[in-house]
Amino acid sequence: MRLVNAEYAIYAASFNKKLPYNYNSNKHLIEIAGRTCYKSEEKITKESSDKFIEMIRKRGHCSVLEHSWELRYYNSTHLPHYKFLNFLQIYYVGTLVAGNLRAFEEWDYELKNDFIYPSEDIIDKIYEHKQWNMLSATVKLVVDRGVSHEVVRHRPPAYSQESTRYCNYCQDKFRNQVTFIIPCWLDLPEGEYTWENAPNEISAVNNLGAWYWFKSMCDQEQTYNNLISEGWIPGRARSVLPNSLKTEIVITADLAEWKHIFKLRTAPDAHEQMREVMIPLEQEFKKLMPEIF
Repeated sequence: MRLVNAEYAIYAASFNKKLPYNYNSNKHLIEIAGRTCYKSEEKITKESSDKFIEMIRKRGHCSVLEHSWELRYYNSTHLPHYKFLNFLQIYYVGTLVAGNLRAFEEWDYELKNDFIYPSEDIIDKIYEHKQWNMLSATVKLVVDRGVSHEVVRHRPPAYSQESTRYCNYCQDKFRNQVTFIIPCWLDLPEGEYTWENAPNEISAVNNLGAWYWFKSMCDQEQTYNNLISEGWIPGRARSVLPNSLKTEIVITADLAEWKHIFKLRTAPDAHEQMREVMIPLEQEFKKLMPEIF
């Protein structure tokens, strides 16, 4: 089995060109988010995003399209509102609309394609009004399943998560092993281990709690492997996997929602594994967008 620490990566943020992805080219961000579900990132090429998006549309997996962000300006103040889009009226002669690609496609407005790209003076109005729900950021978390279960309780964001239904951890692409997140209260080194080759920090005498946890991970990986070898598909074998299982989840949310997430998930009473990633992630947001965070 493999033991790793929790981590995060900021994929994209509105008007930031220094990050790995940007919303001016939504299709690449959509592809990396979608492929996280199946852990098929190795299939990404310079030309693969269009074909990938066409495939998910045909399969009806439209939630992946939510990992995008667009600003559109309409010369009208009488627009039908849609709960998945955000609106800012400007100068009383037009409306700035922000949201993801899926929301714009589902918006019930007959002239929804009759828009102009916002100019800099229009975008300045976002900062003047401090309407941070007009801007967005996309983040990938590498955490355990317990943490991810808490994160997805936040309703507005878009989520794409590593799927235990389709990922077969007995395959070569996963190094034929299950990966677990090291609890932040256990001082264990990252690495690949077996019960016979445990880290030196594991001791039934000096660290009984760590010994119990390590043994449980070994046992559950072995049970998972046994079920797969007996012909169980991953979607059935996953029933024995614990909360400590490593998962990757891509999250896209507007900046107002990110401020709300940080307020709740960095608080002293938040779970310590949640605080482990959210506190440094908030600090990164403050560096990238000090005027907002």
